[in-house]
Amino acid sequence: MRVTPLPAPLTDDPGAIRVRVEEPNAYPCRRCLQDGEVGETMLLLSYDPFVGASPYSGPGPIYVHDGDCATFDGDDIPDQLTRRLLSVRAYDERHMLLDADVIEGTDLAGAAQRLLTGASYLHVHNARPGCFAARIDG
Repeated sequence: MRVTPLPAPLTDDPGAIRVRVEEPNAYPCRRCLQDGEVGETMLLLSYDPFVGASPYSGPGPIYVHDGDCATFDGDDIPDQLTRRLLSVRAYDERHMLLDADVIEGTDLAGAAQRLLTGASYLHVHNARPGCFAARIDG
């Protein structure tokens, strides 16, 4: 199982809004998969996580650091995801929805293994605001 962050910096989006982090664990960066630190500047922008045509595609709000940050590279579940209520959606190779669940972030590893059975990949969203969080591949 591999958690994949955003593939590109996205800092050149003309519609991006700069936001100062005011509280801990509230502004999750989709590149480094860490929460912004109080006082840091984040970009709020629109992102569509689908790489192919799908009736489920559609942009939604995400945060990224305003500037360079180390892109997440690991096979473990980032702490950022374990602190949130998550919506996990399983898709096939044609980008069609197969299954979905709403889980506590601490249950993501087990839910991901279960949902990846017969699926090509998962999209993880923060369940309450609906923001895309990460992609998981088997």
